Amino acid sequence: MRGKLIAVGLLLALAAVMMPLESRIHAQRAELKFGGSGMTMAMRDRVGQEMAIGLLAGFRGVVADFLWIDNHGYFERREWLRMYRNMELCTTLQPQSVTFWDVGSWHMGWNIAYASRIDPANHTQAEGIKREREWQDKAKDFLTQGLVYIPHRWELYFAMADLYWRKFKTPCQARDYFQRAAQFKEAPSYCLRMYVRRVEDCDGPRAAYDVWRKRWHDGNPEPSSDGIDMKNVMRRELHRLEELLDIPASQRLISSPHA
Repeated sequence: MRGKLIAVGLLLALAAVMMPLESRIHAQRAELKFGGSGMTMAMRDRVGQEMAIGLLAGFRGVVADFLWIDNHGYFERREWLRMYRNMELCTTLQPQSVTFWDVGSWHMGWNIAYASRIDPANHTQAEGIKREREWQDKAKDFLTQGLVYIPHRWELYFAMADLYWRKFKTPCQARDYFQRAAQFKEAPSYCLRMYVRRVEDCDGPRAAYDVWRKRWHDGNPEPSSDGIDMKNVMRRELHRLEELLDIPASQRLISSPHA
């Protein structure tokens, strides 16, 4: 009897110690938005019985990967709405997957949008253009939702910037997202270059020159994550802009892009 009481006491003590830790873990998971939504009847109907069993067994990643593979078949059959819903389901199961959000938005904004515009079922060219824009809007909304779950990575900011620049033709909105992507240390060098070029588009070459000039004065930058020597990039861009702005030789930072 005494041994049982000691065992119960130890269990209670362990539970008292673990409860705050478990609460902190749950709080951190909620803050970082780890994990997907819980299993629901609607989700079970969408994934089918076999995959629902996989979800109940805890294989969310495996189920999401299998669902993702189905997207190719949906696209070939022009079942774009089913493809869209399938991609939504994948991100519901794995909201921390950058690939699902990034590639999903690319399918919507580029592949499905273009296929919708040239679809023979369109009665007029205007109808095709309207359908294309609707899918581009879906891509934007999809990325917006993805950034709620993954605000700590550069990829989705870049994808949003690229969408605004190439598809919506709004370089100033693209500029702001390129800037946010470029702020991450692990972002490749082209994020910064795309940001400053959009500054040039929106605010003029002098503003772009000021951005590069400030970075030049900030000191020697470390090589970017893609191995590009940013000192050479800045030297080349500064020289180009100094030529464009016709800055007097005495005020130039770079006399030659190879100096």
